[in-house]
Amino acid sequence: MAQIILTFVTRIKPDKVEELRNLLDNEIAKHLLDNPLLPFPSLTRLHFASLVVTEDKTYGDYLVFENNFDGPLNDYLDELYRHAAVGLHRIYSCCVDYPATSASDRARTLAYLRQHIVRPNAYHIGNLGRSVERTKREDGLRDRVEAFLDGVVRQKSNDASVGGVRHKVQGFTRAFPALAWAAQAEPRQTQMERFIPRLKIGIAAVIALVLLPILIPLLIFWVLVLRYKEKRDPSPASFDINEHVGNLVEREDRTRVVQNHMTSITLVKPGSFRRVTLWSLLWLVNLIARTSDKGELSGIPSIHFAHWSMIDKGRRLLFVSNFDGSWENYLDDFIDKASTGLTGIWSNTVGFPRARWLVLDGARDGSLFKANARDKQIYTNVWYSAYPSLTVQTIDNSSAIREQMFASLDEAATREWVWRF
Repeated sequence: MAQIILTFVTRIKPDKVEELRNLLDNEIAKHLLDNPLLPFPSLTRLHFASLVVTEDKTYGDYLVFENNFDGPLNDYLDELYRHAAVGLHRIYSCCVDYPATSASDRARTLAYLRQHIVRPNAYHIGNLGRSVERTKREDGLRDRVEAFLDGVVRQKSNDASVGGVRHKVQGFTRAFPALAWAAQAEPRQTQMERFIPRLKIGIAAVIALVLLPILIPLLIFWVLVLRYKEKRDPSPASFDINEHVGNLVEREDRTRVVQNHMTSITLVKPGSFRRVTLWSLLWLVNLIARTSDKGELSGIPSIHFAHWSMIDKGRRLLFVSNFDGSWENYLDDFIDKASTGLTGIWSNTVGFPRARWLVLDGARDGSLFKANARDKQIYTNVWYSAYPSLTVQTIDNSSAIREQMFASLDEAATREWVWRF
């Protein structure tokens, strides 16, 4: 099933900011898993969600409602409204131009949400093709088999070969009708889903070759203008972020939760040149990212969902990410493994460490990069994960266990499969 990433971005009424923040922080976030206003656990299609209040003197106050869910959109909106009509009405009554007069006004509520959808310019999905239902079922299967294998170890079975162990697991799974689904391992992607992104890259390459006589002088001109602007970029200012960081860490590294969440909004550098450059780069990143089916973003294996969206007519860049591990490790991974792409994107924004030739330097100044990232990060008022104890790699491992359980494997592959438990 296709997974969809989008946000609802709405302007907050100036006199309703504190009311909305109080509603999110005190009535929803503090009672997240049994909340009648936004009963996230009842939304069977939802992977991750967040609500963030952003304040800006120039652009005004916004509510960013992030949704990562199993498609299609209409089915998700129907489920969202069915379970959270009252909560949606209370939340969006604090926002500009919300037309519904009551929670029962379904048509106007959903029309308002649709009007404020922001789809990402570029995005990444860690566990591609795994629905919420499949993720949880495969995790439960792994737990049951691990418990069974613990019993096998205690019994000190005579057949301890990897083939014998695998045969016992297969017999255990077949013995329970409730686990019959495990034998029908659907692919993570269809052949067409794999083919289309690669076809798009091929078409883009052919078009680029045809237009090469035009593109070469344009590229030379772009490089000259880029370098001219880079040499005149001001040095990043120092950041006084101690109090801000104190607020952010209230939402990070929660006990029993191996995941974290991050939202940031950065100003795109003034002028159409930077906006066009950023838009083009995100288009290219997204084109390439659609061919990645190994769960990694530039070698980083810890990101569940991440996306970049240009908002306010391209003048600001919204970045939202749900990831495993600590914020520090997350940023270190970006610096160590993806500094080129990271610099290419954010060097077009204000306050980022100075770059050369779009992708050099920049994020390689780790301390300044982290200070800038913290400065632009926004406090997350509400954050929900459908499977808070699972990492990207844990989910992939559970999928591989299920997919290979009844597949034909040689001895080496069988040993590797057994060691997954």
